[in-house]
Amino acid sequence: MFDITKEDLKDLLRKVDQGKLQLPEFQRSYVWNDPDVRSLLASVVKGFPVGALLTLETGGELRFKPRLLEGAPVVDVKPEDLLLDGQQRITTLYQTSFSKKPVRTRTVKNVEVERFYYLDIKKAISPGEDIEEAIVGVAEDRTIRTNFGKTIDLDLTSRENEFIKDMFPLNSIFDANQWLFDWREYWKNHGRMSAI
Repeated sequence: MFDITKEDLKDLLRKVDQGKLQLPEFQRSYVWNDPDVRSLLASVVKGFPVGALLTLETGGELRFKPRLLEGAPVVDVKPEDLLLDGQQRITTLYQTSFSKKPVRTRTVKNVEVERFYYLDIKKAISPGEDIEEAIVGVAEDRTIRTNFGKTIDLDLTSRENEFIKDMFPLNSIFDANQWLFDWREYWKNHGRMSAI
């Protein structure tokens, strides 16, 4: 029997985190690169539909061996559902917005990297700015470096640096209130009357 159910994204990602939503073992590995990640995040920020998911409730006669989505914590739990279609999107959303670990992705040159993703608040609210340009991936040490790693162009290694640069960490999106309150208070205490 088929069922069309709308589920809150946070609840869905929590199921990934708890191991209640897993993959059938035959699914391919996570393969999205940085531009794919940024494009999906931009679509979500814009409120665009990002496609349906196809899941299979476990417990029937047909049984597939399950495995966790990449980046999910190792838990010994039997899944309630298996994700048959939408793995790349859900893995991306889980790693970028729910997990506190860096996202494992690839550059356009197919080099494996680990990144954290941020929303550049100033760019995001600027008229005419492409929202995809406001989504910034930084290295796992929360910096962007040039000159063979010698020059730090962007340093987000502390919460204060995130505030100074007006860079919101996307892995805080589901518990954003505290970060936003602290950001506002930081700027209030430093003489900027409005947050932006």
